[in-house]
Amino acid sequence: MKLGIGLPESLPYGLTRTLLLDWARLADAAGFHTIAVRDRPDYDMWDPLITLAAVAAVTERARLATTVLQLPIRNAVMVAKQAAVVDRLSDGRFDLGVGLGSRQGDYDVYGATMEHRVTRYRQQVGDIRALWATARRTTTREFGPVGPAPVQEPGPPIWLGAMPGNEAGLRRAVELGDGYVFGSASEPETMAPVVRSLRAWAREAGKPSFTINRIAQVAVGGRQVLEEAVIQTRRYYPGGTARPIDQMIKHGDPASIGAWVRENAELGLDLTVLMPVVPELAQVEQLALAVLPDYR
Repeated sequence: MKLGIGLPESLPYGLTRTLLLDWARLADAAGFHTIAVRDRPDYDMWDPLITLAAVAAVTERARLATTVLQLPIRNAVMVAKQAAVVDRLSDGRFDLGVGLGSRQGDYDVYGATMEHRVTRYRQQVGDIRALWATARRTTTREFGPVGPAPVQEPGPPIWLGAMPGNEAGLRRAVELGDGYVFGSASEPETMAPVVRSLRAWAREAGKPSFTINRIAQVAVGGRQVLEEAVIQTRRYYPGGTARPIDQMIKHGDPASIGAWVRENAELGLDLTVLMPVVPELAQVEQLALAVLPDYR
């Protein structure tokens, strides 16, 4: 399993250019496999694709990923173009994670409707791949429609997000995607049957390189760090959370977080992305020193 880390773009209160770019440089130099962002339009977090474009310019090694970009609220042509630019800026280090999105507010602020969103979603994934293929085939000195073409061929891997309990969403991820990505609330032991099913479906679909990836919110430290993490999480989820906040955040000393990461590795995941919910570089440093070495 590879280990990634999230950026603090979803912790916008007090976030600065310096903190974001120093965070990205530190993560890249430390050896994290992936640097990831989240997406929530109805919130003051930074735009995920613009953020990754900036990070692409100051990193050299780590892959960059959206985990996940809400797709049905957006224009597929715009997403294809922006994703191709991030892939070019990063020299082919981009993974496009997309999802349906479940909050009405996220649709409302973009002037989008939730009606027929699954049908639209399916069409958009196909359209994005087709747009990349057209750009690669037709870009010339004289004229190049739609593009640019991404660096990766045939394009950046597309991961589809879905709730682990949603079989239709899981099957859709295998059918349409190059990988699956799920969120932070699921414990490793509950994911074992899901992973087995996904691997079996991917084999049946002729996709041996299909990846299974996750994100997880973390806070390294004691009570004071957890209190700050709870404040940040309450800000992100003002309507409340399905589980107690301190159960949604993997917190404690680096050893306890490392033990939990090992459970995910034993589960057979391809990538776990740790999302610090305290916007301090010390969080990245502690994870890099105490947890990352086993997965570098």
